[in-house]
Order: sequence, then C-alpha cells, then structure tokens
Amino acid sequence: MTTNSHLFLDTLEQMRELLSSPDIESRANDVFLTQTIEEFYALIDEYALAQNFSIDTTEDSEQIQDILGQLGSKIDVINKHVNTNLDKLNFVSKITPKK
Repeated sequence: MTTNSHLFLDTLEQMRELLSSPDIESRANDVFLTQTIEEFYALIDEYALAQNFSIDTTEDSEQIQDILGQLGSKIDVINKHVNTNLDKLNFVSKITPKK
C-alpha cells in the first residue's frame, strides 16, 4: 500500500468513526441515509482489502477505481444530506435580541 493510499484509508476510517458516533447515528433516522452509510462502511472495507492485496495489475487498478467512484458517490449523498440540514438552520443567523 502506498503512503497516499494509507493516508486516504486513515481518512476514510476517521469518517467512519465520526459517522458512527452516537450523536450522529441517532439523528440519521432516514432509512435511505442509514443504508447509504452502511454501504459506505462496506466500501471502506473493500478498499482496504483491495489495497492490501493489490499487485498493481490492470484488473486491480480498475477494481480500486470502481471502489473509489462508489465511495465518492456515497460521500456526495452524505454531504448533500448534511448541507440540507444545515440550510434548515439558516434562520438562526437572523435571530437578534429584543430591543
């Protein structure tokens, strides 16, 4: 495994840790989001295995590229969900004390 691959895997594991924290997990009541997160975890495991057993063949490279594409897709879905919920809190910036 290259240094960049190792660092990327470490980052993915940090994302898994953050997403699985009780505070976040309890708020992810949406079945679609829960399933997306579970698929994301499975892809992290697949990526780790592919990196550990990769011998730099074209087939291995294509498999890793496919996994990376799927990871990117799952991250986009999670990111959109987070941004949607943050947008719901925009009203907070308009709150001012009574005069």
